[in-house]
Amino acid sequence: MVFKLHVWLGGSLGLSQVLFEDSKDMAEQYEEKYIPGSDAESSDIFKFPYTVDDNSINFIKKHGRIMFIIRGPPGTGKDSLTSMLVDCYETAFICSADTYFNNMFSKSKRDSGSLMRSHKYCQEKVQNACIKGTHPIIVKNTHMKKAEVQKYVDFAAEYNYTIIMAITTQKMQVTPEILAQSNTKGLSVEYFRRRLKQWQDFIPVNTGWFLNPDDSSLLLKQVQLNLISLLGDGKFCSHFNAFIKGHLEGHFKARKLLYCVAACGKNNRSEEIQSYYLSNNVKEHYGQCFPIVIQGYIVTFSYIAAIVHLNETMRNLLFIENNRSLEEDDIESVANLLGSLTLNENFLKCSSTKKFDYAFESFEDTVERVEEKDREVININNCGFMILAQNDCKIVLPNEVINIFFKLLSQKADKHGEIGWDNFHFLDNFFRYCRLADDAWLIRPPSDLSFETVFTGLYV
Repeated sequence: MVFKLHVWLGGSLGLSQVLFEDSKDMAEQYEEKYIPGSDAESSDIFKFPYTVDDNSINFIKKHGRIMFIIRGPPGTGKDSLTSMLVDCYETAFICSADTYFNNMFSKSKRDSGSLMRSHKYCQEKVQNACIKGTHPIIVKNTHMKKAEVQKYVDFAAEYNYTIIMAITTQKMQVTPEILAQSNTKGLSVEYFRRRLKQWQDFIPVNTGWFLNPDDSSLLLKQVQLNLISLLGDGKFCSHFNAFIKGHLEGHFKARKLLYCVAACGKNNRSEEIQSYYLSNNVKEHYGQCFPIVIQGYIVTFSYIAAIVHLNETMRNLLFIENNRSLEEDDIESVANLLGSLTLNENFLKCSSTKKFDYAFESFEDTVERVEEKDREVININNCGFMILAQNDCKIVLPNEVINIFFKLLSQKADKHGEIGWDNFHFLDNFFRYCRLADDAWLIRPPSDLSFETVFTGLYV
């Protein structure tokens, strides 16, 4: 597995960027693949983080809005993987088109009509589970084509579920000959050859580290503390025309889905990160729980973003495609770049905003000071970004916003990429701030925040 660190030079320091180098020579697998029908235990075969890693399982259990979508050709162990997930997540709701045929009132013979009804039955069951907020949801079908998965992806976007794609072929040796030999229904090589030709990868448009809904709400409340603290800076007050707490209400709206971006293409298309997403490194960590540390926040007139400290494993999962060098006057005008772009409706839903609940007095007492010596400085080579809020309904491509944030921070960083404490000024309640270029502010609250996340994709 080969990763290279590329630094885009813009000014004295540059945009740190880890780019995955695709190569067809990378055929080696990060784990052994098994032959369908072998004597191997399913627990040995399906060793995914969300089936074997206790930290990941415990986090997913309490996440609140996870949808597993199981995919795989006939005979590749989907039932076994489902059983493993049920063992891990006892409260899971499971739905499959096959359950339609187990219903005594349904037509038992399988033909095009009954198959269509079975999938409609499964979709309706899953949608009802989403409406009720059931967690987790497990959808098990062959899902050979993207179109067969799309309806469930639509539900996830509509009801704010985070998807984990559970793909059996990642752990199986799959050829028409092997499947024909191992299946117990007498299906032919030609049948499997035809079926395997139907397979389509479903690539997310972004990957990242996703918060659960409760932690998202807590983080957004903490963001309000940071905005309030900036009322102690006269330039901020003049720029935002806000001089007391109430003046900030309505300027920003909170993002619906919060995640720290790990990978995105310059045009936000899935094919741009396909080789990255299908790489062994991503497969190995997909569905894994990662702790993130939020060191500070960037506030511009258009956005609020959290600065996330990334450990070495997380840095090796970064892939941010830079579109172009950003000029000084691009910082706010970039929001107008989308006039000629058409974004998927589900991406717009996931990136939509909701009203901030400005309940200031309810959580101000939670602020505790941590001494500087006990905290790491911000290093632009070790950080990622999580977009938290924006001041209008325009949706800007993630890589554009991330490039802006990197450039703003790089102008304050030293030759090592560090933004030391001497760059900051004190505010009330031990908050610190630093003025950045283009009327932007960098805030360090009295303490860092730590959250658990799951590494997965944004499917649209």
